[in-house]
Amino acid sequence: MKKLLISAALLSAALLPVACGGNPDKQGNQAPQTPSAKDFETMQGLYEESDEDHGWKPLCKWQYVDLDGDGVNEVWMRDMAEEYGAFYAVSDDYLAMIGIETDRFKAYTREPQDGKGWWCKGGPAGGPSYYTEVTTLQDSRITDRYYQMQVYDDFEGTLNGEELDDAACRAYMEALPESKELEAGTWNILDLTDYDRVPAHKNSAKDDQAIMDFIREMYNSSLYVEDAFLEEHCTPRMLQQLRDDYDYEGEGYANWDFRSESNDGFSNENGIISIEKIDGRYYYEANDAGYIFRNILSAFIQDGIVMFDGITRDATYPVHDPFAEDAE
Repeated sequence: MKKLLISAALLSAALLPVACGGNPDKQGNQAPQTPSAKDFETMQGLYEESDEDHGWKPLCKWQYVDLDGDGVNEVWMRDMAEEYGAFYAVSDDYLAMIGIETDRFKAYTREPQDGKGWWCKGGPAGGPSYYTEVTTLQDSRITDRYYQMQVYDDFEGTLNGEELDDAACRAYMEALPESKELEAGTWNILDLTDYDRVPAHKNSAKDDQAIMDFIREMYNSSLYVEDAFLEEHCTPRMLQQLRDDYDYEGEGYANWDFRSESNDGFSNENGIISIEKIDGRYYYEANDAGYIFRNILSAFIQDGIVMFDGITRDATYPVHDPFAEDAE
């Protein structure tokens, strides 16, 4: 039977605690405060650096979940589309990633017992194979990691890097408490919008209306695809943004910044849905071949010409993905 290969580097990195905000003199089993911005940055970094399959979109939703029943909450995060997620043990002096969930490998838990809790995930691993992962927590800290591959009726696995044979794998799994589904509560939204890209401008009510009308025409008529248009209506600052965002060989402008992040069309529907000004910036909600998204533009009027001074995604907006809907 094919041997189960589990990266020792991945195991050690996943078990490694990371210093996080708060008083280091406090014990990890005390109730945590809301994770700090530095904590969330660290959690995002652990997710992005993981060798496991994970999404490319940032984790921007979070909620608490008590996996080991000790009254101290672990942190559950997901991306905006809830396609991928990750779990973390977080306290004043400890931060470690418990595991990553995907559509393929679903996360679940088990009934806490004897002061311990278990985070688990499992799913088909191709052909007759089924993958299972179990992380044990006690006092909100990771104590054990178990990985198992089942091929037909044969089992092999590792516990903290030590190989287990079929009988040991069966005994380990049989000793675990009953499994149960994870029930999501209300998600908190992290605002990951890059506001530095879009400086606020104070414009008159008359100019605001002219700018919003121009944004509607610009998007509905796809004027942003023409370099001449961009060079006439973008400040040097924004032109530099578009050059920096251009990720092909040679030089050019990333005119796709005005659209959604999708490159695949789903329908012929395109157009502005709504525009509003918030805190000196213009938020436009639009349809991009079936994708509903919202971007933020910085703009003002100079010598009678609308000038764009920056653009960024509204990271708090739940993009509508028609492909995901169709798959359901």
